[in-house]
Amino acid sequence: MNTDFYKQWFEERWPAWAARVLKFLSRLVRTKIVGTEDLARVRCCIAHLHGDDLALIPHFGQLGITVLVSRSRDGEIIARAMLALGHNVTRGSSTRGAVGGLLALIKAVRAGNSVALTVDGPQGPRGVCKPGVVRVAQKTGVPMFPVGVATSRKFVFKKSWSQSYLTRPFARQVILFDEPLHFPNKVDALDMDLHCRRVEEALCRAQKRAEKMLKNR
Repeated sequence: MNTDFYKQWFEERWPAWAARVLKFLSRLVRTKIVGTEDLARVRCCIAHLHGDDLALIPHFGQLGITVLVSRSRDGEIIARAMLALGHNVTRGSSTRGAVGGLLALIKAVRAGNSVALTVDGPQGPRGVCKPGVVRVAQKTGVPMFPVGVATSRKFVFKKSWSQSYLTRPFARQVILFDEPLHFPNKVDALDMDLHCRRVEEALCRAQKRAEKMLKNR
C-alpha cells in the first residue's frame, strides 16, 4: 500500500471537507452582521485579526471579498478551505512573499473588488499591526474598515499563537464592520508606525462595540 499517496490525497482534500463542515456549523450560530451597508457602496480594504478567521470565513464569500492568506502552513490550509467555499484568494504575508501578496491585493482593488487581510502577520504577535493593510489602503485610496467579532460561546485552540477559536453551535455572535479609516496617498516610514497604531486602536474599538452589542442582544 502506497501510504505516501493516501497521505497526500487526504492532505489535499481535508481542508475542503472541513470548510463545508465549518459552513454548516456557521448556520447553527445566531450571527448578526453589522455595517455591511457601507461595504456594498464602495471598494474598500477590510482589516481583521488572526484568530477571528474561522468566524469570518463563512461570511466573506457572500460579501464578494478577495482575501489575502499567508504562505505559512496554516495559511495553506486556510487557502484551500476558502477556495472550496468559492472565495477569491491571493497568497502573501508580511514577511516572505509580502510584495507579491500586497501587489495582488492592490490590483484586485483597482479592478473593482474589496479586499481583506489579517493585520498582525503570519507569526504575530496577535494584535500588532504590520504595514501591509495601510499600504493597500493608501496606494489605492480606498477606506479601511476594521472588523470586530464577539461570540457568546467558543472553543479556543490554546496552542495556537493567534488564539484561533471556533464558535460553538447555537451560540450568539456579532460581526461588526466599524467606521472606516482613511490614509493619505503617501505615507513615509516615520508616519507608518503611527498609522499602524491607528489600525490597532480601531480594531480594539470595533471589538468592544461588538461585545457591547452582543451583550445587549
